[in-house]
Amino acid sequence: MEANFKKVTTLDYIIIGLIQDKPLTGYKIRKAFEDTALGNFGGSPGSIYPALKRLISNHLIEKETIPSGLKSHFRITKTGIRLLKHWLEELPEDEDVRKGIELLVLKFAFMDPLLNKEQKLEYLSVLKIKVDNYLKELEAYFHEEKESMPLSGQLAFQHGLLSYDSTLNWCRIAIKTLE
Repeated sequence: MEANFKKVTTLDYIIIGLIQDKPLTGYKIRKAFEDTALGNFGGSPGSIYPALKRLISNHLIEKETIPSGLKSHFRITKTGIRLLKHWLEELPEDEDVRKGIELLVLKFAFMDPLLNKEQKLEYLSVLKIKVDNYLKELEAYFHEEKESMPLSGQLAFQHGLLSYDSTLNWCRIAIKTLE
């Protein structure tokens, strides 16, 4: 679906995900990145404002002047909604679990109201299976390599194991909640 657009980045998807519910000013978008964990995905003023321009040129968002005339806000377009929905419908891949688990959870956060219950359950079920498989791989690796690691390395690796285990437990809870 992206073929007709200038390159659409992860930052672009996050911005349109943020404004899908209500229009936001550039300042409010920037503050969302500064004040929350969204900052882990970029979001400096030097990247947000060029992203907004790119999203406008791709006709994924539009800039509207607030009636007071002093500020403008950004609103998602129908094309932007279709693109966001397409991105959200993409199921997690093994590489996503290995390299971008935080983005997978963020994608889930943007799913209401665009995806239905069955789509969300499918996404979570695939995520749960992939996280479980990867966690088993990591545990086997740790069991074999633990003795050759320095203590700080062992402790850091255990943090990673606990993080994936936490995500796995969250998937179970989210599935049960949605069912």
